[in-house]
Amino acid sequence: QQSELNSFLWTIKRDPPSYFFGTIHVPYTRVWDFIPENSKKAFQQSHTVYFELDLTDPYTISALTSCQLLPQGKNLQDVLPHDIYCRLKRHLEYVKLMMPSWMTPDQRGRGLYADYLFNAIAGNWERKRPVWVMLMVNSLTEVDIKSRGVPVLDLYLAQEAERLRKQTGAVEKVEEQCHPLNGLNFSQV
Repeated sequence: QQSELNSFLWTIKRDPPSYFFGTIHVPYTRVWDFIPENSKKAFQQSHTVYFELDLTDPYTISALTSCQLLPQGKNLQDVLPHDIYCRLKRHLEYVKLMMPSWMTPDQRGRGLYADYLFNAIAGNWERKRPVWVMLMVNSLTEVDIKSRGVPVLDLYLAQEAERLRKQTGAVEKVEEQCHPLNGLNFSQV
């Protein structure tokens, strides 16, 4: 029963009440049906919504992209052991080959092409820091490819908030997410 599900919604008792809702970075269609009505109702009734990051802000997206890059003049081949780099390169070639068969008819109907999608996800991979390449590789699966084009839950809620003309904001800056990940050493990654 939906009413029995854990809502991941916390209420901060004040007037008017505030809510804290835990999200997950997956396509919203994977989780939307499992989000209880009390969480959806709290969102609908809110006037102001704050997100982890403002994923609707072009600066945020640009800063996230920039923070993933190795220092100028460095490439992944310079920092990875040769055997891991070669395995990674072969795996990405395999993914690029398989991607057309992983795409859905709906994605093709919306004008998505496998080469475009591959470049959108893995483009410039040789310039990225290892931790970001690891996250990228983890998202290059058939299931994840089939859901590309569907916004993650955070972005979906941000788009809905904008559509409903709610005031929005972010509680973190890109640097607050980026620097800790970039601070991991190679053995931790």
